[in-house]
Amino acid sequence: MASKTDIVALKWVVGLMNKQAENAEASLVEYSNDTSEKRPLLQCMWAVHQITSTLRALGMRKGEMLTLEMERSLNYLYKDKVVGERRKLTMGGLMQALKVLPAYLAHAQNARADTGQGLEQHVNDLRRWIGERPRPRAFFFHMEVPDHRGITEGGTTADDEEVRNRANVMLALYLEMAKMGLRRKNMVESMKTVARISRRMQTMFSGTVTERFWFTMVGVCEGMAGGLIVPDECIAQIFKSGAFMIKYARENGAAVDESVDYDALQQQMLFYIASCKAKPLHISRIREVFAIDDSTLEQANRGLIHVDALVTALSSALDQLNGVVDYLNSQDLAESSRRGDGSLSAQALDGIEATRYRLEAAGQIAHADSLQSVAGRLEKLYRGAYNESPVQLNQMINEIIRGIVDVKLDIEHKLEHGLCSSFSSREFELRESVVNATFNHMGLVENYMHQILRRKELASALARKPNDADSTLRLTVALNRYLNKSDQGHEQLRQAVREADAGSPDLDHLFDLARVFLNEQETIADRKAIDMSLELLTEISGALGFAGMEREAKIIDACQQWLSAASKAGAVREDEAFRCFASAFAQLELHLQRSVVDPLDDTSHMLAIAEQRAAELSEHAGGLSQGAEVSQKSWAEPRNYVEDAEVPAEFREVFFEESEEIVDEIARLTPLWLEELDNQQLLRDIRRHFHTFKGNGRAVGANILGELGWAVQDLLDRVLDGDLESSAAVQGLLQDVVRALPALIGSYKEAGDWDSAPVRELTDRAFRMAEDAGDDLAADLPEVDDQVHGGASGAPVSDNLGQ
Repeated sequence: MASKTDIVALKWVVGLMNKQAENAEASLVEYSNDTSEKRPLLQCMWAVHQITSTLRALGMRKGEMLTLEMERSLNYLYKDKVVGERRKLTMGGLMQALKVLPAYLAHAQNARADTGQGLEQHVNDLRRWIGERPRPRAFFFHMEVPDHRGITEGGTTADDEEVRNRANVMLALYLEMAKMGLRRKNMVESMKTVARISRRMQTMFSGTVTERFWFTMVGVCEGMAGGLIVPDECIAQIFKSGAFMIKYARENGAAVDESVDYDALQQQMLFYIASCKAKPLHISRIREVFAIDDSTLEQANRGLIHVDALVTALSSALDQLNGVVDYLNSQDLAESSRRGDGSLSAQALDGIEATRYRLEAAGQIAHADSLQSVAGRLEKLYRGAYNESPVQLNQMINEIIRGIVDVKLDIEHKLEHGLCSSFSSREFELRESVVNATFNHMGLVENYMHQILRRKELASALARKPNDADSTLRLTVALNRYLNKSDQGHEQLRQAVREADAGSPDLDHLFDLARVFLNEQETIADRKAIDMSLELLTEISGALGFAGMEREAKIIDACQQWLSAASKAGAVREDEAFRCFASAFAQLELHLQRSVVDPLDDTSHMLAIAEQRAAELSEHAGGLSQGAEVSQKSWAEPRNYVEDAEVPAEFREVFFEESEEIVDEIARLTPLWLEELDNQQLLRDIRRHFHTFKGNGRAVGANILGELGWAVQDLLDRVLDGDLESSAAVQGLLQDVVRALPALIGSYKEAGDWDSAPVRELTDRAFRMAEDAGDDLAADLPEVDDQVHGGASGAPVSDNLGQ
């Protein structure tokens, strides 16, 4: 598929290409002064070659045709292959091409396409002077073709087998008849056959760009059969491309060949359709579909107006308008109106008239009309037409000033940001200021999210000492996400990571260094980072909405709502939902950035992707648990508690075995911490085990256990962050949870119903204690039965806790 010209990339390099063109021109002048010295000619060739390479990288094939001919002509001059009068003509052609090249680059920026406009004469002049045949004009034709034109809406392609079979039959016949047509033998019958094959291909590829190609090919065949189109080099390439399409269909069925430049071929065929003097059936239909009229060729063949001329006209208009502004600032318009001195208006009206002429020359008709209206009001004002009503007089003065200032600001904006800017100066300034402020906020959100993911990944990798290549690699990758931010510090750890990557790790040493490193990271707590991110997202959404970017604001709202829900559920991790969040965020950021760098750039596809990912985020958010939200409701309201799913049989044994090990470890660590409350490492280990409960429980469907793990993890996070004290209430709740865990794990071993109320009570207490700064609000909870109904043993909870 053809790729459209990247206008942003062109903006970045157009200055360099113009500089190379200046260097080439200077070298060519130097060579013309002394043709015996060929070094300047080599310098000119090198500069032109640099431009060619840049145009090729940008995908500007038509612009590249000009510079390639320039290179060929320079090579002929260097090798003395052109002499006499032709040598002078070639030199003149090269100088003209170097002059037109900056104008073409400016035109491509404004037209947002590699149109080829104005290049045909220069390319073919250079070819003529060195004895080459001219290029067909079709190579340089361009007209705007909407994406849907010539393609059946909702059309479907034939099945692969049918396409393969028919293409296999048609290929040889197509080639034979196309060759006869190009040789002008039996033209009518050969083109009728190619047209029938084209019609069949059009039908089979309905709804695709291939359909449009074959639809237009029917018209080309009709024109050739009627003598309206003369076969040339371009027609031969079109037929050749058609043969390759049929061959591709024979091998790949209804798939569209992505290597074909359908847009370029379409433009070339439409040139021949537009050139036909007569309009038979199929050609008339094609002209109707693509909106071709008698002026299409004339518009496409217009010469280039150098952007410097437009800039000169606008700059002169601005100078004239500044003179009007200065004059009006020196006058008291209300007093002039009351005096009714018409002579005073002459200078202002003459300045406005001069400005209008220059704006019309630059194509700024709307601004010229606006100033004409201002001039009419100003003339009436000087005649005293508004003197009877002071209110109306003041209103008219404000309208005159506002009309002049609006035009002045917009001219300044166009001179700074491009003559085809789609925004007014005020709109662009507001958009630019909001987007720049938004970038800063979005960068902070990204930093907070990266911090959370880095820490989670490293903490997860350190949950157990690595014992194989995979777990070692996971640890080193997690460490490198920190260490690669700089090349200084932590030399022992860096060396241990290098040894592990080289295949000779000291796992004990690496593990110990990594745990110390993780504890040393003085970063913002995850919960605080998320809270600040949510505040930033709210500010971003408000700013975008204020600037009129409602679609963008809704995307940020979706990101904010998901992050809020994921935070409450303890589910901010590097999973599909987070990748969805990151994708929506990145696409929106890229859309905003390009909309400021290049306001005319079509970034609708980026915005559409961001909206799609934002919609997916809403679905992810709907499937999350409500976390602490449940415990904050009044007890009279119904609760949307998480419910268990069936634990898969293949995970059951492993899940129970690992859970019992974690319970034993928590039971061992908790008394140690209660005796040494300042030991943060012990508390981190306990918190890590509850984090594992959260992840394991949710992974296998033991959601009630996972929710308890999340509630206690969140509580301990706040203690570790310093937001909560290690109070007697926190200690007591932790002990209650530890005593309940063995019976809770046991309840999952046997099928059947069990009473989840005691577990939910502990979960709610943890959530409410975290939210209420350490107060144990268990007294507000309803009384629950102390029996675990339907449990594995049916024994009282108190008996099980004592085991």
